[in-house]
Amino acid sequence: MALTLTSAWSQDVASANASANANANANANTNANVDVDVWLHTVQPGDTLIGLQGRLLRPDADWREVQRLNRIANPRRLQPASILRIPLQMLLAQPVEAEVLHRHGEVWLERQGQAQQALQGAARLQTGDVVVTGVQSSVTLRFADGSRTQLGPNGRLRLDRLMRLGSPQGSHGTVETQLRLQTGSAESQVVPQRPAPRFELRTPAVNLGVRGTDFRGRVDAERTWVEVVEGRVAANAQPVAAGFGAVATAQGVTPPRPLLPAPDLDALPERLQRLPLQLAWPPAPGAARYRAQIVDTSVEPARLVLEGVFDQAQASWPDEPPDGRYELRVRAADELGIEGQTASRPFVLDARPQPPFPLRPATDEKLDAENTTLAWSRNPEATRYRVQVASDAEFKQPVFESQPLDDTKVAAALPIGRLHWRVASIRSDGKQGPWSDPRSFERIPPPPPAPASQPAKTSDAGIVIGWRASSLPGVKYQVQISRGENGADFAKLVVDEQVQTAEYLLAQPESGTYHVRIRTLGADGRAGPYGTPQLIEVPQSRWWLWLLPLVLLL
Repeated sequence: MALTLTSAWSQDVASANASANANANANANTNANVDVDVWLHTVQPGDTLIGLQGRLLRPDADWREVQRLNRIANPRRLQPASILRIPLQMLLAQPVEAEVLHRHGEVWLERQGQAQQALQGAARLQTGDVVVTGVQSSVTLRFADGSRTQLGPNGRLRLDRLMRLGSPQGSHGTVETQLRLQTGSAESQVVPQRPAPRFELRTPAVNLGVRGTDFRGRVDAERTWVEVVEGRVAANAQPVAAGFGAVATAQGVTPPRPLLPAPDLDALPERLQRLPLQLAWPPAPGAARYRAQIVDTSVEPARLVLEGVFDQAQASWPDEPPDGRYELRVRAADELGIEGQTASRPFVLDARPQPPFPLRPATDEKLDAENTTLAWSRNPEATRYRVQVASDAEFKQPVFESQPLDDTKVAAALPIGRLHWRVASIRSDGKQGPWSDPRSFERIPPPPPAPASQPAKTSDAGIVIGWRASSLPGVKYQVQISRGENGADFAKLVVDEQVQTAEYLLAQPESGTYHVRIRTLGADGRAGPYGTPQLIEVPQSRWWLWLLPLVLLL
């Protein structure tokens, strides 16, 4: 079942006739219920029905039919500024072309008798041509009356009829445009003008005839959705006014329902510096899903470059459009799939050259070296890099900022405390891209220094090994002692202990060679370096305690 949706033209016809009758004794019928297939011609000085036959009517049309329809007594004397009603089927028809304004992605042309070919920008199209779009592709067509249609991704549109009616020269007459949307979606802006254009978009379920209307149409295997933004269309006798939408199937058309309000996009940033694009907005009441579009506004008309339908109030695309000026357009769809009013948010994409990956320091890493090394990956798009380190996450208080660097690392003397760092790429033309996401790390004091050794002392209990106490609070000391001529590697320990005082008692040692080393452990548990290992020789004589100071090597 194909339903015909037409705009209500009869009011315009009645208004035009009333105006003509006010200026002169109109000989035209003033009945307001004029057939929509009638074209209105404003009589010019010198017009005659016989003259109009040669200028506006088809060769096989009979001007006497116009005379009867308009109740004209003298076909050679027409009242200037009066209105003639001429059946459209009588008008002279001349082929016109459509123009490709913009194309994006993969767009093809199918023309009878020719193989499918890529559609070029500014191409001229004719009756019978079929335009096909691929994934994330679109094309905008302009017709002879100035009306425009944008075919979205995965679409197929046939140009059924492109004609100018009533004037071979194109200075008068009306344009007739008949399109057939076989798959996908189309958004059309039909230019209002006089004589009234005839614009029709046919689908498998419904024919949409419009005038002076901004509307959208989408099709799948069984349904057609129509949403009217401006103007008015009619589904048979049922009008669909601006701000309403309906769904057409083989069983008929649903009652028109109000379009959902436009979602709120005010919180979205005006500059985006990350790819892939990921955008979110507050959920809209009554929304079952959303259609989001990215439109390139650097051209006129704006060009659709990305589109998607999303179940949540967020959108993301794996595609990476070039830097430039864009507009995000979002519509909420109800449970029937009728899409609502469009919300728009302009933004600038400034994501290149993309930042490299920070490598080190790692997130929350603690570093105690006075000169901290910052390192990152190499970006093939970059020739140099810039690094910033700050004490605050907003980088309002930088503590280090490099000049452009050729290398992928830099060493910097940084203050103690929690720090944040980021890196940016610089292209060969000098353009610096966005900063990487900040990483935080902590620059901590170095571990305690190695303790200074003191001369060993003997006591009745054994050998007292001492060192200079650290001035740092809360420290401890680790003592390691190995025995034997090969004990310098400390592989086999006889002592491995932690003590809180600056001395250690080696109780009643057996004779032999002992290797001793000591390091300080900070209050946070970090260990400093070991001091220089010391060597102690314990003789075999039982009088070793008296001889020890002579054999202690410091």
